[in-house]
Amino acid sequence: MSSIIEVKNLCFSYDGAAKPVRDAIHDVSFSVGYGEIIGIIGHTGSGKSTLIQHLNGLLKPASGEVLLEGKNIWDEPKKIKDVRFKVGLVFQYPEYQLFEETVFEDIAFGPKNMGLKGVELDNRVRNICETVGIKEEYFEKSPFDLSGGEKRRVAIAGVMAMQPKVLILDEPIAGLDPRGRREIISMIKSYREKFGAAVIIVSHNMEDMAVLADKLLVMNGGRLEMFDTVYNVFSKGAHLFNIGLSVPAVTKILYLLNEKDRSIRTDIFTLGEAVEYLRSCGAGGGHA
Repeated sequence: MSSIIEVKNLCFSYDGAAKPVRDAIHDVSFSVGYGEIIGIIGHTGSGKSTLIQHLNGLLKPASGEVLLEGKNIWDEPKKIKDVRFKVGLVFQYPEYQLFEETVFEDIAFGPKNMGLKGVELDNRVRNICETVGIKEEYFEKSPFDLSGGEKRRVAIAGVMAMQPKVLILDEPIAGLDPRGRREIISMIKSYREKFGAAVIIVSHNMEDMAVLADKLLVMNGGRLEMFDTVYNVFSKGAHLFNIGLSVPAVTKILYLLNEKDRSIRTDIFTLGEAVEYLRSCGAGGGHA
């Protein structure tokens, strides 16, 4: 699979510290393919947010480079705005950034900044709303009259409406109830499927990462600790525990059961798989 984004030997330090500190990001390298969903996990202060802000040029590396479709995003600094249209970044709690009078106008804000207008702008907004399930009856509503989950969907749709080739979301499901989480996950999947975009998600929710991501990137102390498939990362539960992380809740339960019966598998990470496995254990009188 060819890469849409490639990070090479990225290093970054925050200036102005009262005393010398280690790099916020140190020698990080990885690549993301077209259509991949990458989950970024790590303890607080591990460098997750600093890392993603380099991917669309909000931060400039001290050394190393970020390549977008093979080109260093800082080769032409005056065109960094174009990079941000191609690499859309949704910050945590994006609903707090809604400000237009109607839902339609809020979703249209980004495409307007790209220069779209008239029929082209109207079609762009309607297209993304159809993709992510925002009904036309909401278009003329004030975004401030919506529920918290609905506000977040509108805010994310506003970034999606720019049709970025890479969509980055920082804790997109934080603070939402189960229904709200499912709706956001569905939005993300629908966007990836329709546009073939790469998606990068920062999250503390291991259950959702197990369901949603193709690969996991683990940050620890500003360094890349692991970058592998979801299966391979979560299979290293002991190592994750040692660096202050966790595994999905169902996997924790299987670890506890395994302490009493070593034949119990601990390489299952989603609720559906765990239920099916435990039922098969009961039905067969033994373990797979």
